[in-house]
Amino acid sequence: MIRPKLNRFLLLLACIGVALYLGISTLYGLRTEEPSAADNPSITKQQAADRAAQFVSERYDLRNPQTYVVYQSKKDRSGYLQKEHLLEAYMKDYGERYPIDYYQVSVEDTKTNRQFEVEINYTNASVIGWRERQNPSDQAIISKQKADILAKQEIRQQGFEPDDFAPIDKRTAEVDQAHGTTLFYEKQTKPIGEAKLQVRVDFDDKNLTGYNVQFSLPASHKLWIDQQDRSASIMTWISMGFTLIMTIAAIVFAIIYRKHMKFSRGLLLTAIFLAIYITNNFNMYPAFRSMSGVLNDDFATWAAIIFMNVVTVLLGISLYLALVAGNGLWHSIGERKWPAWKEASFGTEVYSGMGRGYLLALFILGVQQVLFYTGEVNFDVWSVNDPSDSVLNMVEPRFFPLMAWVAAISEEATYRLLGIMLFKKLFRSNFIAIVIPSVIWAASHTQYPIYPVYTRLIEVTVIGIILGYVFLKYGFITAVFAHACMDSILMGMSLFSLGHVSDVLAGIFYILLPGLIGLLLAWLHGKRRGPLIPGEPPPRLEAL
Repeated sequence: MIRPKLNRFLLLLACIGVALYLGISTLYGLRTEEPSAADNPSITKQQAADRAAQFVSERYDLRNPQTYVVYQSKKDRSGYLQKEHLLEAYMKDYGERYPIDYYQVSVEDTKTNRQFEVEINYTNASVIGWRERQNPSDQAIISKQKADILAKQEIRQQGFEPDDFAPIDKRTAEVDQAHGTTLFYEKQTKPIGEAKLQVRVDFDDKNLTGYNVQFSLPASHKLWIDQQDRSASIMTWISMGFTLIMTIAAIVFAIIYRKHMKFSRGLLLTAIFLAIYITNNFNMYPAFRSMSGVLNDDFATWAAIIFMNVVTVLLGISLYLALVAGNGLWHSIGERKWPAWKEASFGTEVYSGMGRGYLLALFILGVQQVLFYTGEVNFDVWSVNDPSDSVLNMVEPRFFPLMAWVAAISEEATYRLLGIMLFKKLFRSNFIAIVIPSVIWAASHTQYPIYPVYTRLIEVTVIGIILGYVFLKYGFITAVFAHACMDSILMGMSLFSLGHVSDVLAGIFYILLPGLIGLLLAWLHGKRRGPLIPGEPPPRLEAL
């Protein structure tokens, strides 16, 4: 039985982390309360599907509607409102009727092949907007006069005064490719900053087939967002380039130092990485479907999933090379950063690494909270919800927190086990060897919708530096557990927002999972009997 040994320094860091986290949370509470950009869903996806099917059936006489639901968000609108501090004004005038986040329901009549996309308010099940996907066949065009009359009738039914709307000429690529007629109107009163409410109304040859509300955003805001996204893309490509160079270096060093390499060491962790990641790719089917832009386009969705699985396999190969070469390079200079299962100290290392991991995770979460608060207060940092990365767009949201182990294993292997050693060879400095891989690692996280994007680079670099020193001090196992504990806590807590008791219990399970894994591995290793050490007495017969 392994006896726990208290690390007072790490316990102090954990207490500091908890104090920072609670202190910053208190500061958030003392600030003037600002409305949230989105509430949690109050209805289920099935209820949204039923409401959309009912609406389309009643309005367009569909007999056998089939539905599919994804979560969507008006990210551009949300970003503008937050950047210009207009969210409170928007929520007061339009938030209940036209929320930022909503369910998008694809409704298809299998008999007539008519297809609609219906937007449902996920807090009260009201219909926000809808549009029929036009068939690519020639059809008669409704007269502009009749279309204008029908449009204004619909505007009135939606609770607006038609005289407050003026027609505008707004050409888009989507409209140019569409069949039928599309008209745009702009509300003349109650703008939100420089954003004005606009209505898009679609028609076939006889009837109104779509009604959607949009908000025109200033060109200056769009230009700023484009520049930010371009910067994030450049940083991501730079990170990928340096990571590729590190992978090539791993191959070269694996050949040069092949006598120190154990090519079986990374197989199990690579298999775990691939199994979880590939399963998660399939789990994200709704997210890929929402990103395709056309909910009924299964081909685009499956093409994206297959592409992601190919990328995942390439990442798995890179991970395996990082594990083999990184471990071998440290072994070549006589340092044990990753003990093997057959070593007598493995169980103790796992058990201690698990405990250290939780303490360090608490410290890192406190530091991260300080960075978030500092960025928000001093650098006007804001973020938007991303449907492509939301638990609401997963087949089984309760599987998602397992991705904590994918990140922990792959990133600690690449940027700590391998990366620190490579740059240590180049610069002979532990500090530089820690900072450079941390910056490379941070640059790959700038694609998250957090603005300005450079603040994300700083935040993740700071965390990377902490994990780098953790690796040098305690080794690979502790670094993996610290990373996994931190992500498991955050991802487990993300399940709490789903509201169901089973989701809350699943979230708690994932928060405890690193501890359970650490205890299980230590117990299994303790049950294993290795070869006798020279001079060690043989076991008693009754123990066999």
